Amino acid sequence: MTDKNISSFNWRNITLELPQKGENVKLLSNVSGFACSGEIMAIMGPSGSGKTTLLNVLAQRNGFLPGGYNLSGTVFTDAFEVNPSNVQLFSSYVEQEDSLIGSLTVRETVDYSCRLSDAAVAEFERKHKNVNDKESQLAPRDERVRNLLEMVGLQNQLDTLVGTHLQKGISGGQKRRLSVASQLINSPSVLFLDEPTSGLDSTASHYVVKVIKEIARTYNMIILISIHQPSTSTFQLFDKVLFLSKGKTIYNGYLTKLNDYFAGIGKTIPNYYNPAEYVLEMINTDFTKRIDAGDEVEEERLEEIGTICSSVDCLNEKWESSSLKEEPDSPDFESKRQHILGITKNRCCQFKFNLQQTLILVKRLAIKSRRDVLAYYVRIIMYLGLAILMGTVWLRLNSNQDKIQPITNAIFFSGAFMSFMSVAYIPAYIEDYQTYRKEHMNGLYGPFAFVVSNFIIGLPFIFVIAILFSVITYFMCNFRHSATAFWYYVMWLFLDLVAAESMTVFVCTVFPVFVVALAITAFLNGLWMAVGGFLVSSNILNVFWYYTFYWIDYQRYVFQGMMFNEFTGGRAFNCGSSCHCMYSSPLEDQCKIEGTAVLKQMGYGSNETGMWVGIMIAIIFAYRLGSYLVLKFWRKS
Repeated sequence: MTDKNISSFNWRNITLELPQKGENVKLLSNVSGFACSGEIMAIMGPSGSGKTTLLNVLAQRNGFLPGGYNLSGTVFTDAFEVNPSNVQLFSSYVEQEDSLIGSLTVRETVDYSCRLSDAAVAEFERKHKNVNDKESQLAPRDERVRNLLEMVGLQNQLDTLVGTHLQKGISGGQKRRLSVASQLINSPSVLFLDEPTSGLDSTASHYVVKVIKEIARTYNMIILISIHQPSTSTFQLFDKVLFLSKGKTIYNGYLTKLNDYFAGIGKTIPNYYNPAEYVLEMINTDFTKRIDAGDEVEEERLEEIGTICSSVDCLNEKWESSSLKEEPDSPDFESKRQHILGITKNRCCQFKFNLQQTLILVKRLAIKSRRDVLAYYVRIIMYLGLAILMGTVWLRLNSNQDKIQPITNAIFFSGAFMSFMSVAYIPAYIEDYQTYRKEHMNGLYGPFAFVVSNFIIGLPFIFVIAILFSVITYFMCNFRHSATAFWYYVMWLFLDLVAAESMTVFVCTVFPVFVVALAITAFLNGLWMAVGGFLVSSNILNVFWYYTFYWIDYQRYVFQGMMFNEFTGGRAFNCGSSCHCMYSSPLEDQCKIEGTAVLKQMGYGSNETGMWVGIMIAIIFAYRLGSYLVLKFWRKS
């Protein structure tokens, strides 16, 4: 999956403009540079200088660039031009935030990344040569995982959980190293790291960068790092450095030539002064105004280190005219163009459905399901508490006519509030989504495998919830005495929860922000309750709601199905000693009300359970398909 012939990674005249109020603001201005195999390069600058923007441009992460941008320039290796289709073939990207599954161990985190990588390699290699040839070149997976974790210094934490909000795990520095290790398992030729030392102390930062440098040397890898303000010892670990300010290049070259260059332009770096800190102070334009109008000493110091606003343009001009500036040479791509196009074409095919990748994801999610206390066990306790609440509120309802309304209320409560509680799945899904997003962008699998595996792993869990809830509520509330009726009740609850969770997954996929997803999901559940035919009968429901949301309301079909399940099958209610029946029915002369009379009063016609189940399945499918389409065509990066 990687091209081992890559010996350099280059970019030339990268310019990124953003239209604002009738003018174009340059976030990056003619930035050029290159790094060779075995080198580790730092991209540095003050906040807002364009470090992460440049890294996203180089990694072809166009979805992370500002909207409406205009981008020009070229990114290429010594073998081919780089584009969004082929960048995943030879590179990996480690984001600033650790997207790790907290309920997996350190070993499992890297092991499953290795499995997914091997599955992707097998799919790709099948297009070119015998799979067995590729497999014979790889060391056993356990050995590769163990060696890599030993290299990043995590050999003593192999069976330690990564950690969740409720379960203590590894430290922040160890998580950073684990994030790097999980992306190294597929042996990329180029590794992008965005602020790998963010939130770490100087000792931990130094160790992380030291490990990264050893990896670059060992695997002959090109590593590009955006970093804020490293200590002196950490800064000395880099081979090359690129300083940016206001999107312009201030220096781009080897660390060994840094002091001589700035001395040559009259900005000598003092002895025993952190070079990185000195240059950053020099090019920082956020604190250039005089703190006090009479503070001449401060003003003189600002001028001395060159932090007045005009100095950025001046320093950029000096660099552009410097003899140290090296322009990467564009090789002749034409001889290799067909080879690269072939790689790109097969890479696209790799994101079609892959059974092996789906099974690997199912196994990983099964481990998470078994261990994730917050996402699963807490939800089970929550649903059990809801069941006990319902059972005690509507306890042992008898067959007198005054219990018809309470029974109807209990049926509505069991369906509507069970589906409402699907909001508790939002944190777990967003964690899965963030992991998918990282792994997908690094070329491990596509949206179809993710959506299918997420759906499969949720079914057993939802079925267990439906059974536990039904066992408590059905008999405590004293619903219709029939084994068939009980299992129909379980079926409707199961479909209700599957539909509710599918809707939650769709909302979270469109809006993968916890607060936003929570608000929208809660609103939609409230909408389904309001137009489902219980709070307002379909006979008098506003025509707009009736001809729109009423027909796609999954709660409506669940409620109807449960009502027919309860009020048919010979169910009858006693009218009392006065023989005054609330509803007219053929059993009125026996001082009883036939259950079907209740259904008729609510405006329900014939029992069409089969059709309603089919509609429920169609709604579930539509939500899951919608999630897939969003991932496929909207959130591609």
